[in-house]
Parts: sequence; C-alpha cells; structure tokens
Amino acid sequence: MCFIGIDIGTSSISSVAYDLKKNKIESLTIANDSVIVSEVLWEKTQSPDRIIEIVEEIMEDFSSRYPDIKGIGVTGQMHGILYLNEQGKAVSPLYTWQDGRGNQLYREDKTYAAYLSEETGYALATGFGLVTHFYNQVNGLVPDNAKRICTIMDYVVMKLSGQKTPLTDYSNGASIGFFDTKNLCFDHAALEKVGIDLSILPELSESATCCGYNKRQIPVYSAIGDNQAAFLGSVKDIHHSIHITVGTSSQISVYSDKFIKIPELDTRPFPGGGYILVGAALCGGQAFVMLKNFFEQTLRAFLPALSDEQLQAGGLDLYRVMTSVPYKEDVCDLPIVETLFDGTRFAPWKRGHIENISLSNFTPENLILGFLKGISRELHDFYQRLPENIRHGKDVIVGSGNALKRNPLLCQAFEELFGCKLSFSLYQEEAAFGACLSAVKGEDRCEIA
Repeated sequence: MCFIGIDIGTSSISSVAYDLKKNKIESLTIANDSVIVSEVLWEKTQSPDRIIEIVEEIMEDFSSRYPDIKGIGVTGQMHGILYLNEQGKAVSPLYTWQDGRGNQLYREDKTYAAYLSEETGYALATGFGLVTHFYNQVNGLVPDNAKRICTIMDYVVMKLSGQKTPLTDYSNGASIGFFDTKNLCFDHAALEKVGIDLSILPELSESATCCGYNKRQIPVYSAIGDNQAAFLGSVKDIHHSIHITVGTSSQISVYSDKFIKIPELDTRPFPGGGYILVGAALCGGQAFVMLKNFFEQTLRAFLPALSDEQLQAGGLDLYRVMTSVPYKEDVCDLPIVETLFDGTRFAPWKRGHIENISLSNFTPENLILGFLKGISRELHDFYQRLPENIRHGKDVIVGSGNALKRNPLLCQAFEELFGCKLSFSLYQEEAAFGACLSAVKGEDRCEIA
C-alpha cells in the first residue's frame, strides 16, 4: 500500500513514495526549470504547463514501479496564483510568492499592498495572490478569458484528476489574502470594497478532500500549503514542538488549537483543525549565500587570475570553510547582524545592518557567526511575540530545510537562543511527506464515509 506526495517548490519539485505498511519511503527531486525570464527585475513568474510536465514525469516513474498506489497528495509554494479559462486551462504564467508587483507605487506614495492593507485592515504583502490580481486588474493585465484564479498546487491537482474547476483548501485559500482565518472563508465585503470581483475566487474545501481520479484511477486529494505540509511531515508532537525551516527564506511555526491573532505573525489554518502561528523571514539561508558571495568576490578582486577550476583544484569549498569555524556563544564580543537584507513582508524598504564592530572583533570568523546568529535571532524575535500560554511546554525544535541541515553552526545558534535541543525529521523531503500524510488521511475519511 503506497501513497505519493508531491511538493511544487520554487526551485525544485520533490516527491516521495511512502509504503504505509513497511514504513519505507523513497524520494525523488527534479529541478524546477519553469522560470520565465523577465526584463522587469521584480517580476517573478513560472510556466504552469512546464510544471505539469515535470509532475507527470514523476507520476510515470512512480506508477511504473509501485503498482499499488492508493492516493496522491500535493503541496507547494504558497501565495502565488495563475489564471484559468472556463475549460480549466492556464491562460497566464504562475505569478510566484516572490513577485514584486505589490511593492510598486499605486497612489499617494502607497504601494499596492499597503493601499489594500489600509483599505481593508488585512495584513497584505507583495506576492499574495489577490494583491497580484489587484495590480493586474488595475493595469489591464488580467487575461480577457480568465474566469478563475488558483494556486499552482491546486492547478496540479485539477490536472491530475481531470477536472476543469480548481478546489482550494483553507490553508491555500488563506495564503492568497483577504481570508477570514477564524471563520475559514474569503472576506467578501473587503474584496468588494476594493473592487475585486468575487467570481474570480476558487471554491473552498476542507483539506484531504478527494478531487477526482487520475488516468490510472488513483484518488487525488486537495492540496495543502507547503508550510502546513512541512509541519505535518516533520513534527510528531505538535503541542510541544517549535518547527523551524530554513531554505532561501525562513519560517518558525507553532501549533495552537485556538484562533489567535498576533501582529507580524500569520495565523494559518492547519489541516485537521487548529492553527499554526507563523513568523516568516525573507532572508534565511539567502543571507548566508550573500556572505559567501562576498567572500568569493573578495578573493577574485585580490586574486584576479584565480579561475573556478583553480578554486576547485585547491579544494576551496567556501561553504565548508564557513561552517567549520569554532562556535562562540553570545557572551563573546561579536558583531551584531540584523539580516533584513530583503526587508520584511510588511516593511519591504527595511534593510539589514551590522553593529557592535570593534578593532578586535571584525574578523571573517566573527562575521560568519554574526550572520548565523542574525538569521536565528529574527525567528526567535517572532517566537517572543507569542503569549506565554502558547510558548509554555515547547521543549524541542524540529528543523527542516537544507540551509539548516547542512549548517551545524546555524543549528547551534538556534539551540543557544531557544535553550532547547534541535532535531531533524527522519525524512528528507518533509513537505512532500506531509502531502503524503494528507492523502493517507483523505483515504481514511473516504473509507469511513
């Protein structure tokens, strides 16, 4: 008995085949080469049809080797949208979560996202699907034959199951904006106030709803957000765990069985009930990449004849060197780094800075540690905003994301700040595995019904 989980990531598409009876898992990852290059630097789009091709390759591979597949679960990059025509065909690119049109000036020196937030009271940021749609609507960029919007994972589910209308679960609905997370519905009054036609919205459903069957008659279940999927695929004890994931960006997630709203944190619906409280930083592992690029550019500036081949022949792996420096706790005199190099979701103009530099502490090793502590401090600051009753009893950090798994110094920085042990999931592709578990739950629900 096998279940398939697929994670439509920004840079890669990961999948797992999970044998429920044997408790064995196989993972497969393919580069997401669907990026559409734009002359406009802030425009970030991908080809939905190319993504479908990659997913079909994955399904062909798994189906040829696993004859007893019982269900397919899907997750993927949240917030982004694409437009569909009446037949369910994509008539636009995927506007991803990184798209910057919401940060462009709209009126009275306000950005599109800031204007919508002020008008409706919702905390909206660029990349949120309905912010993207509002920009497109104002600027005449909505395709004439567009009838609906949906997320990329909902589109994949729709195509796999042979449907023409997208179905969006609450976790994905909440990710595109204007969503009443307490009552689990779009806020129609707020949308009408800013002139967004309600007919463009996708239909909402519970998580793990059976949306149809693929060409091999395998049930395909409604997609869930990748944040919720990674939490599901990583955390065993949701009541005592802090989930931290560090990739390009970074997030901290904590479960709450009750609805609670906290400034600068997201309250996101959790599959099966309850919520996760999420602090999202735009610069996670990307901050460390920036520092690595600085060191590399410095080397090339002082040694202009140095080639890539010579670097490799000399065994100079900058990441290995950077993650091998001795760790120092904050009692030491270290540079203090604020890693807001790409701003924050709700203050995109903010920038990072480095302070507490002295004549004796400005060294490459200390700068490396300062950056890593800055990455961890930003998430810890989100955590400190949680009320004591939510933080009480949280005694383990569960980590995910390659930027964390491959960096023992960053793990130490989190352990020092949070004062508890960090562990990792047993499985490599946590979000895809979480999508798998959602499909397992969907089959259980069908059997009970």
